[in-house]
Amino acid sequence: MASCRKAFARLPSTPLRKHFPPIPSLYAHILTSRVPSWPLSGLGFDVIDKYQPIEEEGIPEYNPDHFYPVRLGEVFNDRFQTVAKLGYGSSSTIWLARDLEKHQYVALKVYIHNSVQHRELPFYEHLNTLLPSKHVGADNVRKLLASFQVSGPHGNHIVLALQVSQMSLRDMDTVFMKGRGFEEDFVKSAIKELLQAVDFLHTEAQVVHTDIHPGNLLLGLEDNSLFKKLEDNEFSDPVPRKELTDRNIYLSRLMKPKVGPLLLSDFGEVRLGAGPHAGDIMPIMYRAPETLLYIQWSYPVDIWSVGLTAWDLLEGRTLFSARKEDGSFSDGVQLSELIAALGPPPAELLNRHRKRALEYWDENYKWDEFVPIPKEKTLEASETKLEDKTKFLAFMRRALAWDPNDRPTAKELLLDPWLSS
Repeated sequence: MASCRKAFARLPSTPLRKHFPPIPSLYAHILTSRVPSWPLSGLGFDVIDKYQPIEEEGIPEYNPDHFYPVRLGEVFNDRFQTVAKLGYGSSSTIWLARDLEKHQYVALKVYIHNSVQHRELPFYEHLNTLLPSKHVGADNVRKLLASFQVSGPHGNHIVLALQVSQMSLRDMDTVFMKGRGFEEDFVKSAIKELLQAVDFLHTEAQVVHTDIHPGNLLLGLEDNSLFKKLEDNEFSDPVPRKELTDRNIYLSRLMKPKVGPLLLSDFGEVRLGAGPHAGDIMPIMYRAPETLLYIQWSYPVDIWSVGLTAWDLLEGRTLFSARKEDGSFSDGVQLSELIAALGPPPAELLNRHRKRALEYWDENYKWDEFVPIPKEKTLEASETKLEDKTKFLAFMRRALAWDPNDRPTAKELLLDPWLSS
């Protein structure tokens, strides 16, 4: 865990801190560039135009009735009082809250009421049977502190009280690095801690995460001072909000990051057991070959995701777009990009689901050229930041092996020469 902290602390060589702009000016820039607002005299906060979509309202197929109308200052379960909004997703909103019983900060994850299948709570119930653990990677997995249900206007909502954290590495890259990615030493440190977490999940918890990417890698915190300051800021300078008849929608409160351990989060798509499992998983641009080819999958899908996460953190962009020229997603385009970067897949892999393979390859497993291979998008040509890329590209080829049986375990990948160089 110390490795990620060390990379944070090297101020002269690590641009992560050097490029942090002051939060007040940063917040003002984001606010004024995203939403029009005007001060409402006497209340101390700006009110946002009710016709301007903000936050979760921008999610495709957003339905306000699915979301619980959280209000700042609201007390949940006679114990947790919300003090600031931290973020949102397609299935939940996240809030900083005070635990009035244990006098600590927590993150409340308030789910939409119509979740078809809730996987995160069963995972945490399973995880808690394994804790405390001597495995070093257990400290890199976000913990559940409590869970309960709250009744909303349109149904019941599951609420998880989680270990509080700072922003995700994806948001850090977007806000502070302008989408350019991080320096190599920081990426190595983050990937080491991620692999520790993945090894714990695979060997002790025996679960497949299936959704590893920079948006689910959070910075933990070693003390509460940052959250105390955030709470004080909300009191003295409340965030702008939209006031509607049945709810308020608040802007998420930004924080200037501090050094802390990496936490793997968001277990909403986790699968218990090694499997083999079947079915559609993973964000589109992160899908492993076995999922594209409708082959059963297991732990190696997470190793594939670790490789692509390393690429994203370093380069500031995804390796594969999976998009056609019109912007729509395409399995064929994604497979063609894999071929360009990694070479052709082994015939033995295609044989595992021949019917699916024949949609894109001929009988002899020659690629049908109705989807052209972007031959210029080799792994070597796509990497543009490193002067010496040999070890990094070798790491990528190990993690991104076509055949899942050829990918190393998390423990094996931790010993890779790139990570130890």
